[in-house]
This record gives sequence, structure tokens and C-alpha cells, in this order.
Amino acid sequence: MEEKGIAMYYVFQIVDVIAFVMMFFMLAVIINQQPSRAQLAFILYDVGTIVFVVGIHLELTHADTVEAALSGLCVQYFGQAAFLMALLWFVSEFVKLHIPKWIYIVQLTVNIITLAGAFTAEYHTYFYKTMEILQDGMYNRIVVTGGIIWYLHYVHLAAVFLGLFIMCAVRYPGSTSLQKKRIRYVITGIGTMCIELIMKGLGVFGSYNPVVFVVTVTMFCMMIAMLRYGYFGSLQAAADNAFNYGDEGLLVLDKDNIIIYINQRMNMICPGLKEGDQIYRQKEILDALFEGSHILKRGNVTFEIRPEDIIENGEKDGCMLWFIDQTEHLKTMEQLREANESKTRFMMKMSHELRTPMNTIMGMSEMILQESKDEQIRDYALEVETAGNTMISMVEEILEMSRIENENQELAIEPYDLSEMLVQAEKVGRHQAEGKGLCFQAENKIPGSDSIWLMGDERRLLQILINLLSNAVQYTDKGTVSLTVEKVYEEENAFLQFVVSDTGMGIAEADRSRIFEAFERGRSAQNIRKEGLGLGLAIVMQLVDAMDGTLKLYSEIGKGTTFIVRIPYLEADPEKVEESNNRQKQKEEIALKGIRILAVDDNEKNLMVFRQLMKKTEADITAVSSGKEAIICCREHTYDLIFLDHMMPELDGIETIHRIKADENGENKKTPVIALTANATQGARELYQGEGFSDYLAKPFTSESLYRVIRKGLFFAGYMQALGNAGIDTEKGLKYADSDRKFYYGLLDLFAGQREEQEKKLEEVRDFRQFTVIVHALKGEARGIGADALGEMFAALEQAGKEEDQERIREMLPETQKEWKKVTGVIESKKNVKFFTE
Repeated sequence: MEEKGIAMYYVFQIVDVIAFVMMFFMLAVIINQQPSRAQLAFILYDVGTIVFVVGIHLELTHADTVEAALSGLCVQYFGQAAFLMALLWFVSEFVKLHIPKWIYIVQLTVNIITLAGAFTAEYHTYFYKTMEILQDGMYNRIVVTGGIIWYLHYVHLAAVFLGLFIMCAVRYPGSTSLQKKRIRYVITGIGTMCIELIMKGLGVFGSYNPVVFVVTVTMFCMMIAMLRYGYFGSLQAAADNAFNYGDEGLLVLDKDNIIIYINQRMNMICPGLKEGDQIYRQKEILDALFEGSHILKRGNVTFEIRPEDIIENGEKDGCMLWFIDQTEHLKTMEQLREANESKTRFMMKMSHELRTPMNTIMGMSEMILQESKDEQIRDYALEVETAGNTMISMVEEILEMSRIENENQELAIEPYDLSEMLVQAEKVGRHQAEGKGLCFQAENKIPGSDSIWLMGDERRLLQILINLLSNAVQYTDKGTVSLTVEKVYEEENAFLQFVVSDTGMGIAEADRSRIFEAFERGRSAQNIRKEGLGLGLAIVMQLVDAMDGTLKLYSEIGKGTTFIVRIPYLEADPEKVEESNNRQKQKEEIALKGIRILAVDDNEKNLMVFRQLMKKTEADITAVSSGKEAIICCREHTYDLIFLDHMMPELDGIETIHRIKADENGENKKTPVIALTANATQGARELYQGEGFSDYLAKPFTSESLYRVIRKGLFFAGYMQALGNAGIDTEKGLKYADSDRKFYYGLLDLFAGQREEQEKKLEEVRDFRQFTVIVHALKGEARGIGADALGEMFAALEQAGKEEDQERIREMLPETQKEWKKVTGVIESKKNVKFFTE
């Protein structure tokens, strides 16, 4: 028996030493983690447990007397009180248990009573009723009979462990996957303590106390849980909250597309999902991902699926699928789309209603100026034309602002003659200034300025200058308005600089930002009385931004204002200048004798204007006022061009063109049709292109714009005929291009542009396999543009290549090259003409 006691003594010594080592090791590991409340609670828990084990060791080795044993017991109870408080705090933080504050107060009160009773136990019987020293082998131990405080302590101890065990068990079913893993470790540790308490109460261990081993195991479970599934600090806490408590559903997939994590929100979205499932089994999710829109509908809720790769060590190691509720966002977008469509319809209606009568006014004015010799009548006509241009400018400003608001202003970057553009700007500025009795000055400081060809949008640049000059004239009652242009440098970059100055009323400091907003002007009484919509400077600012330029304003009340515009100085390529000059020569009047043109418009005045503007061309004009009449005419006659109004009663222009193109008995299926319309809003070009029109002409139009469209239309008709003569079935080619004319013309240009390079490859290739690959691709490209005959020739070469028939290739290749050159030559004949659809 004595030998057994000696053995147990050494066992307890070894267990204590191992426990100390383990606890200090765990303390060092946790201290090195990122600070957090859970970390602090664990440190206090660890320190309290170390103190508790020190007390047990003191009782084991120094219990020669009751007083000495009591000293060890007091250290035990102090450490036990500390680790119980810390354990409760740690588990509440780590597992997210919501423990009321009053529980901590009750626990603190019980611990204070326990410690007071233990430290004064030798003076009363409330803690221990009896105490005696029992010698057991090599060590002495104290044997006690508990009093009321002692029982209170153990009830408290059991309540803490059992309470935590029960709360974790209750919390487990509704927890996230990560929290469940934490709770399993915590329950293991606390469960070990509960089992030890129960077995000790039943006398299973006899006089031996395994508590040191048990508290070490419990603490080890807690540490492993923290290291594997813990969150240290606010960063990980934020990530945990985002993953588990956010509004977005989340699936995490490993590199084999197996689901390894599902957050709470995702369980609500798709209740049937389980960790370990293959994502390929989820048909709804896969369909949404492969559709491209990544939209998943669940009942009345619409989710957007956003994939995000998980990268580890530079390689993809899985992905996250976020499910974001976009229901309200999509509703808002739909409402905005409907509102934008309503605005567009209103702008189209307004444009049509204003431009239709203006077309008659401007057209008649031009006829009077062309035909009348009476100077007074001509003066009247000029006044009408000036007023009409002002009205059109106001309409254009509103439409321009609409395009800008929709971020749809398209800059036409083409060669332009700066000197000629400045002449136009000076003409407008001088006319306006001298009309108010002001002096107008213009100066071009660029050397060699007789003809300066630059790249840019001439029309928009002229609009900027006219808006600034009009603004200067409007707010200047006496003095001078000036325009200066020069080439300046900034950090070795060249800029084109325009300076518009006036000696007018000036702009107040408070108004300088406001004047660049739409429908705004200065707030003074003088400003309010001025005419205009308040759009000019807003448009200038937007256009300058679109040109990657800058706009500066300097002003002094009573002395005047200066605007400085700077845009990049881009010199034009000589070849493009030559092309532009060729187009410029075509602005002269044209002779159209023998050309048959059909004009369709429900407004008789517009038809009269059309006839008058076309009088000098000697074209054969047929004018009708409805879509039905146009269809009848197209059945009975063949026309070179058709001008078709859009907004007509009964059959509108779009329905009419569809019927003309689809009429089996018609003579004008391939005749170019030009939309004659008052619709100049954004999207008009795309609208008419999509409906099959070759071009469009906005009302009111001048003879110059009309002649330009006719030239393009006639060339287009001839070009289509030439393509047909060259063996290109354009209707078939358009079908292959999904009826997208712009795309089809791009395919034609690409096919023609690559001929020389591909021919060179064919001549240089010495390998049958490579030769076959090249002609196979050419066969597909030729058929794709509708050149079936050429495609068949390439197919024959392909077959010869497969059969490695060198003689046959030598025989067929020259004929194929000849046909190839003929087809591409016809395609390239249009390179100097820019079609409406391009």
C-alpha cells in the first residue's frame, strides 16, 4: 500500500510539471496572436488555471499541518475563482453567447463569499466543518467536511460548467458552419470538466484528484479551437460578420467545385444545399452562371451571382459565389429606363413638331434667295433665315444637352481646315457683334495659317466658339468682343488655344460655377432679362471635357470676361486631308438628269420644298403623301433613290420600308432608302440603321445636305450593284452578319484588306498541311461575305491541298487569285465614301 502511495506521489508530481509546461506553452502561443477580447479572456483563463495548479501542488507537497494545507487550498480557490470568471467570458466571446450582465455579478458575489470563507476557514465552520491531515504514502493530504460556503462553491462550479454546456448545445443548431466547429471543441473541454465533477462526486477516484489533468485537457481544447477556428481582432471579426451575418448569400467552392462553406443567408436562399455537394448538381445556379447575366430568380426575389476566385500562392484554389439581392435595384433601373424612354419620346415629338414647320420656313427662304432679284425681298428672306437659324440653334442646344446627359455625344474625329473654320466663327461673331454696335476683333497667331489641317470634330469645335462668342456679345453692351487662336505648349505637349474676351458686365464670383450648369445664368437683374435657354456654356464645358481639353474663366465686374479653351493640337495625316478635299469638291451642285427619285412625306409643304431644292438637278421626282402610295409606286416603277418620311399617319416610314423590301412584286427591294425625318435625337442613327435605311436626312435640310446624301445614296446603290456583279450576294452576307450592316461592311473591309498578306502566305508556303489550313479559312471568309463563287474556288484548292495534288494547285491558284483580286477591288472602291451605316 505504501509503495502504491509513493507511485501516485510521483505520478501527481509529473502531471503537475507537464500541466505547468503545457499551460505556459499555451499562454505563449495565444499571446503571440492578434489582440482581441477573446484572446484577453483566454490569457486570464490560462493564468487563473496556472494559479489553481500551483495551489494543488502546494497542497500535495507542503500539507504537513492544517495551516500549511489551508495555504495551498486558498491559492487553489483564488485560481479557481479567476479561471471560472475568465472561462465564462471567453466562451461568451468565442462562441457568441449572449450572457446577461447579472450572471457575472452573481458569479463575482459567490466567488467573493467563497474566497472570504476559504481564507478564514480556520476561524469558523461555514467553509469547513472539520479538517485533518491524512498521511498517504510519501505525501500528506487534508481531509475535510464541507460547510455551507463549501457546498455553495461546488454548486456554483457545477452551475457554470453545466450552464455553459447547455447554452452551447442550444446555440449549436442555429450556428454557422464555423461556429459549429468552435462549439464542438468548447463542449468537449467543458464536457470533460462536467464528467470529472460527476465522477468525483460519486467517489470513482477515491482519495485521488485528477483535476489537474482535466483542466489541462479543457484548456488545450480551447486553444486548438482558437488556433483553428478563432478570430483574433476586429479584422477577422468583421470578415466573420460579413460572411455570416450579411445580406448576401455565400457559397465557397474548393478547386474541385465541391461546396465547402454555406453561410446563413445562403441557407435561406437555397435551403437544400449541403457542404460536400458538387456545385454541378445545382442546375438553377449553373444555368444562371452559364447564361452570362448571372441572374437567379427565387420567387419574387432576383439575385445576381458574382463569382470571385480564391487565389493562394499565385494559383486558383477555389472560388466564392456571392448571391446579391438586386430586386430593388432592378426595379429602380426599370423605372429609370421607362423614364428615359418617355423623355426620348418627348424629345422626338418636340423635335418633329418644331423641325417640320422650320423645314418649310428655311426651304422657302432659300428658294427666295436663289430666285428673287428684289433686294428688299431678299433682305426680308435673310431676316427670316436668320430667325430660323436661331430657332434651330435653340432646338439643337436642347437636343445636344439631352445627348450629353445620356453620355452619348459622339465626336467625329476627321481632318478639318482650322483657317476655314475660324472664318466661319469670325463671320458669325462679327455679324452678332456689329448688330449690337460692338467692335469685333479676330486674330490667328499660328504661323503659316493660310491652311492648317488638324484632326478633330470641326462641327463641335465651331459650336464651342460660336457659343462663347454669342455669350460674349449677349453680355456686352459697349466695347469689344475678340477671338484669338494660337498654338501653345505645356510640358512639351502642343495645344490649340482659343481666347474669347469681351468688355461686358463681367461675372460675379458667386456665379462662376453656376453658369456652367444647364438652364442657369448669373443671378443679377441684367442677366435675368437676357434671352436664351442658359445652355450654351453648359454645352461648351461638356464638349471641352469630351475633347480632353480645359476651360478657364477670368472675369472682373464692370470690366469684362475672358474664356480660354485648350484642346490637344493634333495634326492631320496628308492622305486624310486629300480625302477630305475630295469630299469638299463634291459639295458643288450635281446634275441628276435621268435619275428617278421617290419622295414620300405627308406634309405637302415639305414636298414642295423638296421639289424646289431639286429643281436645278433635273432629276425625275415623284412625290407622294402616304406609305400606301409609296408601295404602289414601288411596284410599278424602279427608282434610284427613295426619300421616306418617318412620322406619317396610317403606315409610318418604318412599316413602309419593311413592306417595300418584303414585296415580292416590288421593283425596289435593293433601292437605297433615306429616312426623311424631323427626329434628330440621340439614337436616331441606330434606329434607322436597324430598320434597313441606307442613310437619314434631318429636317430642316439645306440643298447642300440634300445633295450630299444623294451622292452617298447613288454611290451606295452603284456599290451594291457592283458587289452583285462581282459575285457577292449581299443579302446572304447580311444574314451571316445577323442583319447588322455596319458589321457586314466591316467584314468586307477586313476581307479586302488582308488579301495581299494572305496571298503572300500562299505563295511562300511549302507545306501542304499549312496551305490547306490557309485556304480553308479563306473559304469560310469568302462565304461569310456572300462571295460563294470565290468560296467554291477556295474549297477546290482546299481539297487539292488535302490530296497533296501539287499540279492541280498550280493550275487553279492563278484563276482563284484573279477572282479574289476582282472581288476585293470592288469592295475597296468605296474606301473614299463614308456610308451612313459606318
